[in-house]
Amino acid sequence: MTIDAAIGATQLRRQIRIPINMTKLVGINQREGQMMTDESKTLTVEEIKARSSWLRGNVAQELQEDSTSFEADTAQILKFHGIYVQDNRDTRAERIRAKVELDHRCMIRVAIPGGRLSADQYLALDALARKLGSGSLRLTTRQGIQFHFVAKADLGELMNLINDTLLTTWGGCGDVVRNVTACPSSDEGVKRLGLDELAQTISLQFKAPSDAYYELWIDGTRVPNQVLGAAPVAESVYGPTMLPRKFKIGLTTSRDNCVDVFSCDVGLVIDVNDPRRVRIYAGGGLGRSGTDDTTFARLGDLLGEVDRLQVLDVITAIVGLHRDEGNREDRSHARLKYLVEARGVSWVRSEVERRGGVSFSAATPDTFVVEDDHLGELVTDNDHFDFGVKLPSGRIVNRENGRYLDGVAAIVDEFNPELAITARGDLIVRGVAVSQRDRLRELLALHGIDAPEELSPLHRASFACVALPTCGLALAESERYLPEFLDEFHTMLAELSMSEESFEVRMTGCPNGCARPYLGEIGIVGRSKRSYDIFIGADRHGTRLNTLFARDVDRGALVSGLEPLVRRYRDQRRAGESFGDFYFRLDDEEIASVRPASRQRRSRAKSES
Repeated sequence: MTIDAAIGATQLRRQIRIPINMTKLVGINQREGQMMTDESKTLTVEEIKARSSWLRGNVAQELQEDSTSFEADTAQILKFHGIYVQDNRDTRAERIRAKVELDHRCMIRVAIPGGRLSADQYLALDALARKLGSGSLRLTTRQGIQFHFVAKADLGELMNLINDTLLTTWGGCGDVVRNVTACPSSDEGVKRLGLDELAQTISLQFKAPSDAYYELWIDGTRVPNQVLGAAPVAESVYGPTMLPRKFKIGLTTSRDNCVDVFSCDVGLVIDVNDPRRVRIYAGGGLGRSGTDDTTFARLGDLLGEVDRLQVLDVITAIVGLHRDEGNREDRSHARLKYLVEARGVSWVRSEVERRGGVSFSAATPDTFVVEDDHLGELVTDNDHFDFGVKLPSGRIVNRENGRYLDGVAAIVDEFNPELAITARGDLIVRGVAVSQRDRLRELLALHGIDAPEELSPLHRASFACVALPTCGLALAESERYLPEFLDEFHTMLAELSMSEESFEVRMTGCPNGCARPYLGEIGIVGRSKRSYDIFIGADRHGTRLNTLFARDVDRGALVSGLEPLVRRYRDQRRAGESFGDFYFRLDDEEIASVRPASRQRRSRAKSES
C-alpha cells in the first residue's frame, strides 16, 4: 500500500467515520486493542487510559462537536461510563459502498447490582426508552439494563435522566469491576442471607475512583467518589490505568447457581446452612476467540472458604493481583483466568492470603441442589407472591407476538412492585397481593405475553445475546435468529415425541460468550454470517463446560445436524438423565458417528460428486 493510498484511506475513514474494527475495508490494518491518533501514532488501550485524566479523555469536547460519533480513543474511555459506540450494521455495508457516514448509535448500560430496582425506577427507564431509546429496553444476562440505538445528540440528556432515578451507568463497561450479579431467589431463607446488600457493598467498593462521571454527565462539577458511597481515591484498589481487562463478580448460595457463578473472575458461594461461611472461586471467564486456540472458556477454581466479614479483603486482594500481574500487553489474554491458568491455583491462593491478610480454610467444591429459573408464580408468604415473567432474550419491546414494553409497564404501574432481573434476562415482579393473581395474568394475556407455564420447556429455558444489528463483535445473528431456531428445533422434538422434554439452548453471535453459551446444554456460537459452531454437554447447574460438537455448520443445517444425536438420546438415555449428561458420557467414536458435516466438508463433497 503506497503512502498516498494510506493517507487517502485514513481520510476516507475519518470522513465517513468507519468503526475502528472495520478499517480493513479501506486498507488500514490495526492490531487488537490499538487506536490511531490524529497524528497517525498508534496508541494502545493502556496508553489511552493513562492519558485520559482519570477517564475524562476528550469526551466533553467531542460531546460539543457537530458530529454523530466519537473518535476511537474517546470510544474507549466512554466504556467506563457505561457507553458503547456502535453503528447500525444492517446498513453498514450499503453506506460504506455509497461512501456516506455510517448510522452511528450508542448503547448505554445501566449497572444494577443484583438486578434489584424499584417500580419508580423501572417506569422512569421505560419512559426514557420510549423517548430516547428506540422504544426498547434490553435486560442483560448480568442483571443490568441496556438502551440501544441512542443518538449521540441524545446521550447527555439520557445519561442525566438515568442518574435522576438514582441508578448509574458508571462501571457498566470498561476495565473495572463490572455489575455485580446475585441470585434473585424469592425463597425467604435465601433473602435472609442478604445477597442484595452484599452485591451493593461490593459494587460501591469497586467503582472507578474518578470524579469524571458527575462532571461530564450530571452538572459539570466534580463530585468526590465518597459522596456517591464509593471508595475514595486514596482507598481505591485501582490506579490511573484501572485493570488490564474487565472483571466480573457473582454471588449465589449453595442451593442454586442461577447466575453461573463459576464463570466469573471471582465467584462467591454463601452456605445456606451457615451464612458466615463463604466459598471463594477465582479465574472464571467464558470469552474466547474462534481463530486463536490459546484463548479459552474456563470455570473458576476453588480457593477455599473464609468468614463473610473477610469477603471484601479477599476480593480486594484478587483485584489487586489482577491489576499488578495481569497481561497488559495482549488484551486477548488479559482476563484473570489466564493468570490463574498460567500460575496455578496454589500460587493464586498464597498470593491472595498474603495480600489480603486472610487464611483460606479447606472446602469442598459446590455442586448445588436445585436448578431454578425463577419463572412463574413464586410463593413467598400467605398474602403475597412473586412472579417471574419470561422475556424473549431479555428484550422488552412491543411486537406483533407480544407487547412487552406496554405489558410490563402496565404491571409495574398497577402493582407498584419491587423488581429483580434474573441472570437470563427475565424479570421477577415481587410482592403481588394474592388477591391480584387473576389480574396479573389478565394483564399478561391482554398484552399477548405468554405465562411461563404456557411455553414449551425448550422456549422457557433458552436465551441469546444481542448480536446484530448493534454489536460490533457479532459474526452472525443471535437474538433475532433464536426464535426461528427454537421453533424449528421444537418441531423436530415433536416429531420424536419429545416436545415436552427439557432442553436448554444458549445462542451467541460470536465466540465472546455474552449469553454464556459454553455453560448451555446446547451452545450455538456464531462463526460467520451463515454458520455456527455447536457446543454440547454442560450440566444444568453451571459446574461443567460443554465441548465442541461440530464446527462451522450452516445455519440451515443446525437442527437437522442435531437430530441424530437427539434421537440417540431418546433411545439410549438412562432414567432421569439430562441431554447434557448423556452427551458427556459418550465416547469419541459415538460422537463422531452423529456429528454433522461442516460447510467446508459439504462443499468438498459437492465438488467431488
